[in-house]
Amino acid sequence: MISSPSPSLPPTKPEGFLARRARLRRIAARFDVPLPTRGYIIGKIATDPAYRAVLEHCAGSSLPIVDIGCGLGLLAHYLREHGYPAPIHGFDFDARKIATARTAAQRGGLNDVTFDIGDVANVPPGEADLVLLDVLHYLAVEAQHDLLQALANRAQAGGTVIIRSALREATWRYQLTLAQEHWTRWSGWIKSPAPIRFPSAAEIVAPFEAAGCRCEMRPLWGRTPFNSHLFVVRYAE
Repeated sequence: MISSPSPSLPPTKPEGFLARRARLRRIAARFDVPLPTRGYIIGKIATDPAYRAVLEHCAGSSLPIVDIGCGLGLLAHYLREHGYPAPIHGFDFDARKIATARTAAQRGGLNDVTFDIGDVANVPPGEADLVLLDVLHYLAVEAQHDLLQALANRAQAGGTVIIRSALREATWRYQLTLAQEHWTRWSGWIKSPAPIRFPSAAEIVAPFEAAGCRCEMRPLWGRTPFNSHLFVVRYAE
């Protein structure tokens, strides 16, 4: 059964413009990257609602967060800037991005934050809140199913699984998402040998529901035109 998730973190007073700009620039300054990439970092954190969603749904948890396919590690910086104290471990197959993430975390003094090179098939063991933001469509169909099944098995042991993915639907948002993904791969920002293939909502929730988990879903495109949705999964005890 899919329902709409209820954030566990209450709404906060909107941050003032100057304070928000200072926060974004403080994060971006930690990254030793070209100016266009630094601009991307600022824009990503400023406009992407996924980071706030992770903060909301992991609030109150003392479990580590495992950021699967972490890229440059922006989620860790966002969480630490907003006072999230639990350990954070990110991993990604892109060695260049992991090197950049490690340097930025060190320059920012982020404690209990680590980054490693790793494949999505090797989610570290141990109880944790698992985060998967915009990763599934980089995998072949079989790998998508295997990863979702692995996350469903882990959800039975406790913790929250948070997935953000664009969905394969007959909508204008999906068509724009598909076009943007073609450009991302052409530009070389993302390297994936698998064909572009976005999952459906049914494909995402099926292994979790079979494992006895409660799945919540809602749109999460924020200010973007992309067909992104948030899935929050917990074991239904």
